[in-house]
Amino acid sequence: MSETSIQKRFIYEFGKFIFDPQERVLLSAGMSVHLSEKVFETLRLLIENNGRLLTKDEMMNVLWEESFVEESNLAKNISRLRKILNTDGVQLIETLPKRGYRFLANVKRLDGDASLLVHRRMRVKITQTDTESTNGAGFSGSLGEVHSIAVLPFQPLGLKSDEDFFGLGLTDALITQLSRTGQIAVRPTSAILKYNSPEHDAVSTGRDLQVDAVLEGKFQRLGNKLRLTIQMLHTGTRNSLWAESFNAEVTDIFAIQDSIAERVADALSRKLTDEARIKLKKRYTENVEAYQEYLRGRFFWNKRTVDGFTKALTFFERAIEIDPLFALAYTGIADIYNQLPIFDDYTPRDFFPKAKAAALRALELDESLAEAHASLGFVLLNYDWNWSGAEVAFQRAIQLNPTYALAHHWLGTLLLRAGRTGEAILAAEEAQHLDPLSPVITTWLAEAINVFGDCEAAIALHRQTLVMSPESFYAYFHLALIYADGNRHDEAREAAQTALRLSKEISLTLSLTAVLHAVVGEKSTAVEILDQLLKIRTTKYISAVNIAGVYAVLGEENETLDWLEKAFVERDPFLTWLGVDKEFVFLRNNPRFQTLRQKIGL
Repeated sequence: MSETSIQKRFIYEFGKFIFDPQERVLLSAGMSVHLSEKVFETLRLLIENNGRLLTKDEMMNVLWEESFVEESNLAKNISRLRKILNTDGVQLIETLPKRGYRFLANVKRLDGDASLLVHRRMRVKITQTDTESTNGAGFSGSLGEVHSIAVLPFQPLGLKSDEDFFGLGLTDALITQLSRTGQIAVRPTSAILKYNSPEHDAVSTGRDLQVDAVLEGKFQRLGNKLRLTIQMLHTGTRNSLWAESFNAEVTDIFAIQDSIAERVADALSRKLTDEARIKLKKRYTENVEAYQEYLRGRFFWNKRTVDGFTKALTFFERAIEIDPLFALAYTGIADIYNQLPIFDDYTPRDFFPKAKAAALRALELDESLAEAHASLGFVLLNYDWNWSGAEVAFQRAIQLNPTYALAHHWLGTLLLRAGRTGEAILAAEEAQHLDPLSPVITTWLAEAINVFGDCEAAIALHRQTLVMSPESFYAYFHLALIYADGNRHDEAREAAQTALRLSKEISLTLSLTAVLHAVVGEKSTAVEILDQLLKIRTTKYISAVNIAGVYAVLGEENETLDWLEKAFVERDPFLTWLGVDKEFVFLRNNPRFQTLRQKIGL
């Protein structure tokens, strides 16, 4: 990546607070504090002008440049910040009557990746994770402190419905609708899927998901008739915040969703801005038939399997046939084509261009769609190798929806691959804060911590992932690599074998087992596995980088480079990890390797 493409970064520290304007993160004693967009920008303005009087007119012109708003909006933002920043009665924001405000903190501006700050924060986080109880500690029970919510899978009344997609699809739609405001922290659909059973206790589930409130619902659908009962429960007190029943036609589904979303927003302590309320009610299609096809697509998408993706693709395409202007359906298609090349048998050149076309079409229809910007960023990074363009896309997605965990996660992986490890950890931790039970997000946070240099903390976090998700082969995969680096070969072998079994022997984990055999001197076994990979490659596509990695640990320099160059021709997304993968370090002075790195933007 060229020097000009990397924006100079600054992180501000004052007292127990760390403020990162690029990642849009405020940390208090190591924990993320949720701020609405305008409150965040107010704090940024104060910090960047620390010690200087900012007049009210000056602040209003900066914060609401193209809008007419009352001065009371600024006063509300200042009041909110005072409550957050109040430490032992010391106020950091001075009011000068009839004039303006001045920030009075002892602010330190740190450049680079702020590694020491990241390290300290990471230690705080791990210590807290290890000591937290699971009996609801941390929830005060005050209704004024409801800032996060989980929408649990809606369950059919009576016997199990043949239309499971409807309940889960409606749940997914509400999650998307609520999170799009950028002001409500909502757990994503991936976090709540495993609770898709009426046997789960809603409040206990909410505590598992580390939210202040849960929304649960039951539905009955008979033909075009729909009966839906909803209630929101506080996870600290088990109190019902509100409950309501709906009897309507299925064709009224949009009005029902709007009503539920507004009631949730009104029940939370954070009142929505006018802009957020507009986002809450925004519809991407008025066609109920197209919307139901979209719900079916989301149902199968959330299975996160190749079979689920291919079925979801059919439903998203049907939705677009019915309503060619349905932007969300195009985003669903983009996400499917982005994910398939991660699996064996799906060539990058066949699928990433389709993902890009779908994401661009979604943005053509609606530039404000955060999910489409994130999907475009994924293609720009993994296929186009347009690092700066991808970073801009991820940042735009976060700007549009600060609570979109996936955008923070993908940004974190970009930063990690670019060598900006401290920033990568901050982005990954924000993603984990928004989706704490995601095995993928937690695995990549652990990997970033490992690259940072604290392997024991990374191991602890991987083990935490496996407690949450014992079937996560990626966690075992990375554990094996860490153990191998630490010469803990028996543990590495055991973790690798588990990863191989759970992944059903995909090329990624087969390559790992070959690498581990080579590392301990069992080169003949490594060669046997390499031959197996080469044979598979004659019948279907598998990543050339996975083959190059085995040649690398066998010390075959020319063969390693040959396969890496094949990966370049095939636009293999795994090439973007060349700066992180340790097996290729021995090539760093090789001119062919240096040229290859430059070609992919590293």
